[in-house]
Amino acid sequence: MRKTISISFFLFLVAALSVACSKSKTATQLAEEICECSKKSNALPTTDPNRAQAQKDCTKMQGEYWNKVKDDNKKADEFNAVLSKCASEQIKDAFK
Repeated sequence: MRKTISISFFLFLVAALSVACSKSKTATQLAEEICECSKKSNALPTTDPNRAQAQKDCTKMQGEYWNKVKDDNKKADEFNAVLSKCASEQIKDAFK
C-alpha cells in the first residue's frame, strides 16, 4: 500500500513538472512579446494620452523578462539578439 502511494505521488510529481515546464516561454518568445508590445505602443499617435503608459508597460515587461534570462548566457544572448533585430527594424521603419 505504502509503495503504491509513493509510486502514485512520484508519477503525479513528474506529470506536474512536465506540464509546468512545457508552458514556460523561450527567451525568443519572451523577446518577441516585448517587441510586439513596443511596436504597438510606438504605433500609437504621439497625441494619445495612453502612449507614454503603454511604453512604460513595455519597459517594465522587458525588465521582468530580462530577469528570467539574464543568468543563462545562451538565453540572454538569444533574448538580446531578438530585441536588437526588433529595435533595428523599428528604427528603419521610422525613417520610411
